[in-house]
Amino acid sequence: MNPSALVARAASCLHPPAMQHSPQGDALLRHFLADSRAGTHAWTPDLLRQCAGPDSDLLFPGGMAELAAACFDLMDRDMLGHAHTFRSRKISRRVRAAIMFRLERAAPHRAAIRQALAVLLVPTHARSLAHVLGRSVNAIWEAAGDSSTGFTYMTKRLSLSGVYVATLLFWLTRGGNPASVEEFLDRRLAEVGRITRLRNRLTGRIA
Repeated sequence: MNPSALVARAASCLHPPAMQHSPQGDALLRHFLADSRAGTHAWTPDLLRQCAGPDSDLLFPGGMAELAAACFDLMDRDMLGHAHTFRSRKISRRVRAAIMFRLERAAPHRAAIRQALAVLLVPTHARSLAHVLGRSVNAIWEAAGDSSTGFTYMTKRLSLSGVYVATLLFWLTRGGNPASVEEFLDRRLAEVGRITRLRNRLTGRIA
């Protein structure tokens, strides 16, 4: 998994279209993610039918890429549903809380989410991957209460794409210890903060 390639795909799709979803589809997806086979086998229509019922694949006519995208969309919506709990005067702390919430909430299904990302990393699913990452980054900023527009809106999302992708990959590969994930995320956020402060100083001098 190449973090730089993932960031580039997220940046290429800052305004992805919303996904369609339904209570029935959400319930089926949660059932599938809870099945241990979803984390130990490559995702296929046959695996989905084995885990979630003989007609379960009919809810995802776009195949495994749609199923994988729905998995991340569910994470986004779960996070947004708890946005009121991300309380801090600093928006950077609310961003941190939103990212940690989504990862902690999804921790029981970490192996399955690794399989979902593997589906999206197939080259023919590049557009779906860009949409997924773009939606997740937008959802994190929305959960944090960001109201920026224009150039600031874009730069914030580009910066967070790098932080989120790096943290997601760390969580998927070495995230068994929540404290280590928090430390990793804090380092990435601190790096972005230093770059932002330097850019602001340089911009001020040029102006």
